[in-house]
Amino acid sequence: MFVRDDFENFKKWLDLDINSIAWEGRYAESFNGFWESFFRDQIEPQELSERFDFAKKIAKSGPLISWLSWLYEKFIVYCFIHRGLSIREISLMFDLQERYVSTILRDHLIKVYPAYEDLVNEKFQVSNVSSKNLYLTFGEIEETLGPEAKIKGTFEDDILAQMEVTLYPDWPNLVKELRKDILSLKVDFDNFKKKTAFKKQMRFFQEVLLLLLILSAVVFALKNTNKWYEEYLVNKITLFEPNFFWLDKSLTYQEQDLLAKQQIDLSNKELDELERIEAQAVFTDEKSESRFDPESDVVVLDSVDNVPKSFGEAETAQSEYEENKKGGYRDSSYTSSNKKAYRILMASVEPVTIKNEILPLMKKYGISQVDNVKPGTQIPGGLYFNLTVPSKNLKDFMTKVTTLSEATIFESRSQGGDVAGKNRVFIWIKSI
Repeated sequence: MFVRDDFENFKKWLDLDINSIAWEGRYAESFNGFWESFFRDQIEPQELSERFDFAKKIAKSGPLISWLSWLYEKFIVYCFIHRGLSIREISLMFDLQERYVSTILRDHLIKVYPAYEDLVNEKFQVSNVSSKNLYLTFGEIEETLGPEAKIKGTFEDDILAQMEVTLYPDWPNLVKELRKDILSLKVDFDNFKKKTAFKKQMRFFQEVLLLLLILSAVVFALKNTNKWYEEYLVNKITLFEPNFFWLDKSLTYQEQDLLAKQQIDLSNKELDELERIEAQAVFTDEKSESRFDPESDVVVLDSVDNVPKSFGEAETAQSEYEENKKGGYRDSSYTSSNKKAYRILMASVEPVTIKNEILPLMKKYGISQVDNVKPGTQIPGGLYFNLTVPSKNLKDFMTKVTTLSEATIFESRSQGGDVAGKNRVFIWIKSI
């Protein structure tokens, strides 16, 4: 338990600059009232510790809270130096951790005895709860360090010892609360802790509720966004399917039997005439125009040697293939044109090279193109030639062409429109 004399001695040891703290002495009465109300006579260490916590909760400004913490630590140092208490005893009296108490004492004594810094660090090192330094008192090291620590508790560079705490706006409220009776102060402190706990609980529930609202809003937004995007994609996709919605549903099918609405009234004579006409039509031989579809006259030639030697004679004569294939029917079916047309099918990995070799042959043999088809026109799959070749040069031209690459020759009957003395030649060079 601490009495008033302990606090007076603490005030003298602390050596506070009251003139600076009370702003040139104008608030000296306010500061003295705070000191008397805070450090009351016959107070337990635990209660004093609670009063420091209560005062720091009332204070709003940071510097004032720092000054109260500094004052509390100085009182702990005072108890170690002047009351002869050990680190362990101070820790139990004020309900503090041993390491915290040892750190406060070490920092203060290093400033008082900078030459013994290593010794102070060694004496106040607390590694575990069974350390022997926990029971160290100031009397045990006073002979080594000296009595300077008992003389003064502040230093020249200690700003908090001169800070004008009475000028802070929350100082009057702090003094007002501390001047209350000690019993009522303790009750108020308990209520204050309850209110603080209640406020923390309310704040926790408010934060949880806010998070739930935010989560609900995010889920709702995602759901509606996905729904909108699905509709957007559906509108963008068009399926090719029958659509019968354009039909006019107001229209209905009505079956009409025209004969049923007409009443046929025929006499016996007219009926006999109809029967006679129908009987005569049954036995009438209907002469229908016969349609003759000539069979295919395309023949594959093994080589250019199978082409007739005299193309002048071949233009008006029937080939051996026609006689064996068609017989006498060829006279009536192909009297209009006896021209031959030839198709040369070739395959090459370099169709352009063959094209460049065919074009000079056209100039050499007097070959011309048919209509507007340019010789060597490139179409999907290869090159195409549609030519009109003089009959006298046909065999030489075809011989030259077939030597350029492996070729297959087809002979067919021309369908008309040919020039006299010339034959049609189609060349197809397939690109491999």
